[in-house]
Amino acid sequence: MTAQVDPLLDIQTKVLRATFINNMAVLKKYMPDVFKFYESYTPTRVKLTFDDKGHLNLVSNGNLIYQGDPKKLSDQQVAEFLEKPHNLTYHVAQDGSYNFEHEKVLVNICERRQKEAGFNNTAIFPKNEQIDFIAFMGTGLGYHLQSLFVTNDIRYAFVYEPDPDCFYCTLHSVDIGDMIKKCFSRGGQLTLQIGGNANGFVNEISRIFKRQGYFNLSKMFLYRHYLSEQTNEAFQMVHDLAYRYAGGWGFCEDEVIGISHTLSNIGIHKFPIILASAKEKSKDQPVFIIGNGPSLDESFTYLKTNKKKAIFISCGSALKPLLDNGIVPDIHIEMERTASLYDWVIKAGKKEQLQKIDLICLNTVYPEVLKLFKQAHLILKPEDAGSLFIRDYISKKYPEIYYCNPTVSNAATSSVVALGFKNLYLFGVDYGFKSEDHHHSKDSLYFTEQTNQDLDLGVIKGQLKVPGNFGGEVFATQTFDSSRMMLEMLLQANPDINCVNTSDGAMVELSTPCQINDLPDFKDFEDKSELVKRILLESFDNNDYSQTDLFEEFEKLLPKMQAYLNQLLDFSQNVRSRVELSEMFSAQYKFIEDCQQSKSKRLFSKFMRGSLNYLQANIMSNVYLYSEQTQQEEYIQFCLMTMNTHLKWSFEELKAHYNKPAKY
Repeated sequence: MTAQVDPLLDIQTKVLRATFINNMAVLKKYMPDVFKFYESYTPTRVKLTFDDKGHLNLVSNGNLIYQGDPKKLSDQQVAEFLEKPHNLTYHVAQDGSYNFEHEKVLVNICERRQKEAGFNNTAIFPKNEQIDFIAFMGTGLGYHLQSLFVTNDIRYAFVYEPDPDCFYCTLHSVDIGDMIKKCFSRGGQLTLQIGGNANGFVNEISRIFKRQGYFNLSKMFLYRHYLSEQTNEAFQMVHDLAYRYAGGWGFCEDEVIGISHTLSNIGIHKFPIILASAKEKSKDQPVFIIGNGPSLDESFTYLKTNKKKAIFISCGSALKPLLDNGIVPDIHIEMERTASLYDWVIKAGKKEQLQKIDLICLNTVYPEVLKLFKQAHLILKPEDAGSLFIRDYISKKYPEIYYCNPTVSNAATSSVVALGFKNLYLFGVDYGFKSEDHHHSKDSLYFTEQTNQDLDLGVIKGQLKVPGNFGGEVFATQTFDSSRMMLEMLLQANPDINCVNTSDGAMVELSTPCQINDLPDFKDFEDKSELVKRILLESFDNNDYSQTDLFEEFEKLLPKMQAYLNQLLDFSQNVRSRVELSEMFSAQYKFIEDCQQSKSKRLFSKFMRGSLNYLQANIMSNVYLYSEQTQQEEYIQFCLMTMNTHLKWSFEELKAHYNKPAKY
C-alpha cells in the first residue's frame, strides 16, 4: 500500500528547496567562497523542521529553537528594534585645546548643531529612515532580516552567523539573494561571515569601514537576533573595542608636517633610511627595549648591572629616567612629528649626553631633534605621505616599517625586528598601570614638577582594565591598549621572534612573561659600540637620494594634486537630504580609494584621506541629530561649505609649507 503524502507539506518542502537553489545561484555570482562551502553541505546539529502547528522551525538536540510562530516572533522583534534601535554613535572628543585648524573646524560644526538642535547626542531615528550600516548577529530562519529589509532601505549590511548549520537553514527559508541585490541597488553591499568568532566579527566591521568609509560609524546599528555564547561575545566585544574603529586617521595638517619633515630629513640632511635587506641578516644578540612604564623603576639595578650584556634601546620619555640613573642607551627611538618633541628631548638629557647616542626615528620627526644625537637613522612610517613620496618617486628599496605606532615602544619593537634581531626583552613596556598615580616611571618628565604644572601631564586616567603580565588586572588607556595590540600583531607576523616581557603591566599575547630575577645570565659583549656601529652602517643608507633635489621633484606633483582636489569637491553639489549626503560621502570616499590605486594620484589620496574621514564622520553624526527637515538641509549646506573651505585651505598649506619648517 502506497503511503499518502501531505500535499501542503510537499508544497512547503518544494518551496524551501527552490529558495535554497535561488540563494545558491546568487551566492555563486556574488560570494563564490560561501557557495562552495554550502554546495555539498550536510547539517549535523541544527536542522529544519515543521512544528505541530505547521510552522517552519529549527530543531537542535530534539528541542525547537523558536517557542511559538517564528515569523510572528521575528516581526515583533523587528518592531521593538525599530522603536528603540540599538546603535553606537561617533562624536569627536573636545578637550579645549584648539592648536590646529582642523580642530577649530570640527568644533565649529558641532557648536552650530548644539545651538540649533540641542546638546543631546541621542538621535531620534525615523522607522522608515535609510540605514547606512547595520551588523546582524545571528540569522536563525532569517525572518527578521527579511522584515527589516522590507521596512527600511539598507545600504550596508554585515550578517554574522556563528553556526554554519543555522545559516544553511536560513538559505532555505528567506531570499538572501534579494537582500544582496537591494544593498547593491543602493550603492552598498551585504557581507556574510559564517562561523568564526567574535574577533573575526569585530575585525570584519573594521575592514568594511576601511572599504566603504568611516562616516558609517556615525550610527552603527547592532541587531542581535538570539542569545548564545558566540553572539553575546560578539555583541560585547564590539562595544568594548569600538574605539579602535574611530580616530587615528590623521589630518591634512599632519601630512603637511610629515612631508615637510621628511623632505628636510632626507632632502637637506640626507639622513639614511633602513634597508629591506637589514632584516635578512639574522642577529641573535639580546636587545633590551626600555619603555617608560611604572615598572621601569624596579629595573634600574638590573639594567646597570647588565649594561655590557645587551644592546640597550630607550623609548621616547624613558630617556630621562635612564640617564638620571647613569644608564646611557646605545640607541634611542622617537616617533612624534611636532616640534614640541625638541623640548622634551632637551629636558631628558644634556646635549653632550645625547651626542653619545644613536637615534632611530620615523621619517616624520622634527629635523632639529635628529641633529641632537650622534647619528640619526630613519624608518619609514606606513600610510604616511612622506613615506609614499619616497617609495613612489625615489626608491622602493626603502621599506615601510609596519606596526610602528601608536606609541614609541611600537616604533622600537618594529625597528628592532626590521634590523633582524630575534631576541627581544621588554623593560618598562607596561601598556598599563596598577595605580593612576603611578602611570609612568617616577623619574620621568611626567612627574617633574615644572613640566607637570606647564602641561598637566601627571594626570592619566584608566579607561579600561586588562589582564596583567603576572596575573590580576591593570588599568589601561585606549592608546596603551591599541599599542599593546600592535605589538601582538608584530609578533604574530614574525613568529621567529623570541619576546620576553619583564614588565609588570599588561599581558602581551605571544610574549613570555618573566620576572627580572629569572632572566638568563647573558654574556658580555667584546665591543658593543663597534657592533652597534657596524649594524647601523650596514642596515641604513641614502644612496638613492643623496644627489637628488627632492623639493623640486615634489613641486612637480602639486598641479596634478590641485586638479584631483577640484574633482573631490565637485561631488558636494546638489546635496540636500541626509540620504543624499550618505551617497555623496560614499562617492567621495570611493574617489579617494580609486586614487589610492594609481601612482599618479596616490599621494593626493594619502594627503586628503584622514581629514576627509574626520569631516565626513563628524558631519554625519551631527546631521543625524536634526529632527526638522528644513533645518537639517540648511545644516548640511553649511557643513559642506565648511568642509570644502577647509580642504582648500589645507592644500594651500601644503603648497606654502612643504619646503619650510613646520608651523607646529
